[in-house]
Amino acid sequence: MSSSSHPSWAVKHRRPGTELRKINGRYYLYEYKTVYDKEKKRPRKITGKLLGSVTEEGFKPSAKRLLEQKSAEALPGPVYCREYGMSMLVISQFREYYDGLRAVFGEKDAAMLMAIAYCRFVYQCPLKRIPFRLAGSYLPELISVKPFGEKKASQILNRIGGLHEKMLAYMKRFIREGEYILMDATNIFSNSKQISLARKGYNNNLMFDTQFNLLYIYAANSRMPVYYKLLPGNIREVSAFKNSLLEAGLSGAVIVADKGFYSRKNVELLIEEGLSFILPLKRNNTLIDYQDIARNNFKQGGNYFEYQGRIIWHKSYEAEKNLHLHLFLDEQLKVKEEKDYLNRIKTQPECYSLEQFHEKKHGQGTIALLTQLEDDAENIYLTYKSRMAIEVMFDSMKNVLEADHTYMQNLQTLQGWMFVNHITLQWYQHLYIQLKEKKLLKKISVSDYVKTLTDIQKVKINDRWYINEYTAQTRRIIEKIGIKLA
Repeated sequence: MSSSSHPSWAVKHRRPGTELRKINGRYYLYEYKTVYDKEKKRPRKITGKLLGSVTEEGFKPSAKRLLEQKSAEALPGPVYCREYGMSMLVISQFREYYDGLRAVFGEKDAAMLMAIAYCRFVYQCPLKRIPFRLAGSYLPELISVKPFGEKKASQILNRIGGLHEKMLAYMKRFIREGEYILMDATNIFSNSKQISLARKGYNNNLMFDTQFNLLYIYAANSRMPVYYKLLPGNIREVSAFKNSLLEAGLSGAVIVADKGFYSRKNVELLIEEGLSFILPLKRNNTLIDYQDIARNNFKQGGNYFEYQGRIIWHKSYEAEKNLHLHLFLDEQLKVKEEKDYLNRIKTQPECYSLEQFHEKKHGQGTIALLTQLEDDAENIYLTYKSRMAIEVMFDSMKNVLEADHTYMQNLQTLQGWMFVNHITLQWYQHLYIQLKEKKLLKKISVSDYVKTLTDIQKVKINDRWYINEYTAQTRRIIEKIGIKLA
C-alpha cells in the first residue's frame, strides 16, 4: 500500500524509521529497518515492534511501550563517584592557605596550586598521576577548576617556580614578629644532571651522593613551617643561614640544631655572622662537666622544673667566653637508659660491656646545651625541645609526602614543585597540631585521618550529587575535628 493511500491525519505521525499499517480498518505505527539481502542482492525491509495506534484524535502508545518507558524512567542514569571527604577538608580547614595563595598569585593560579597540592598531600602522586586523581576528586567542583593533565601541571610549576618574589611573599604571610625561629636543613636526593643545585655532597648518614639541601625556618610558637630555601648539595648550613634570615626579613632568630652540628668551626662561624644558637653536645664532649653528678650533689636548691610530668634538674656554667653550657638531668630517662644499656650487655656483649657502662653512666639521662643566649635554663630547654617538631616535620616530608627524592630536570620546575611541597607540609602540620590539641594523636595518625576522609565519597545520580554512606566511627572522628560535610 502506498503512502498516498493513508489519510493525512495518520501520515503526520509517521517519522523516519517508522511505517503505517492499516489492520482491520485501524491504523498502527510500527518501527522498521532496512537490511541488505545477500541472496536477492537488494535491500529488504524488516518490520519491528509496534509503537502504538493512530486515530483522528492522535497517537496512542501501546500498553507495552508505556510499560517499557516507565521502567526506563525508574532506572537511574549514569552514576559518577568522587572522593569528597578530603576535598571538603581542604576547603574548610585550609582556608588560610588558599586565601594566601589567592592574594599573592590570583584566583586561577591559586586554584591550580591547590589542586596539585591536594594530589601530593592526599595521594603523594607524581605529575603523571595528577589527571587521574583530579578526575576522581570533588575538589575541582569546589574551587571551580577543570581537571588538567601532566603537561599543564608541569607548565604551572615551571611558571610558578620563576615567580620567586611571589613565593617569598606567600611565605612571609605566615611569619610573626617576636617568635622564636628555629632553623635546620635536610638533604634531598636528585637524579637530575640538568639542575645546578644538585651536587655531590655528604648527608647526615655520611652518604656521598648527588643532592641539594633544603633549609627550613620554623616558627616555634605556631609550630608551623614558614620559609624554605634550596641550596647546592655541597653547601653546608652555616654559610646559608644569614642570607636566608635576611631574605625572609627575620631578626632575632635562634638556630636550634642537632647533636651532629656542633664543631668549633661551626660555632665560630655562627658567632662571626651574629647568629644566635642553641647547640646540643654529644655526651663525650669535653666541655661538659659531669663531676657534680658523679659526686651525687647535682640536685641542689631549686634548680629544677617540670616538663611533661617529669622533674628536670639543671646546672649552668660558662663553658667558654660568652658561651653558656646548661646541663640537664632527667632521672626517669636515666633509669630507662641504664636499664636499656645493661640489657644490651646480655644480648650484644660484642658491642657493650660493664666497663663501658661505668664509663658512661654519669652522662646517661642528660642533655647538654651550648648557647650565647642570656636566658634561664628552663627557657633554653623548652626551646630545644620544640626542635622535635622540626624532626617530625622533616620526617613527614620525607616519609609521608615522599618529597625526599626528585627526578625534576628543570630548576625552575623544581622550584615550583618544592613550593607545592611546602604548601602540603603546612597542611600536614596543621592537621598534626589539630589532632594533638584534641588529644586524638594516640588514636589516629595524620595519614590514617587522611585515609579515613578519602573513603567518604559523593555519587552523582541523574545529575544530582549525594554523599555516600560512611561508618559511625568515621562520623565520630569528623565530629570531633569539626568538619562540616554539606
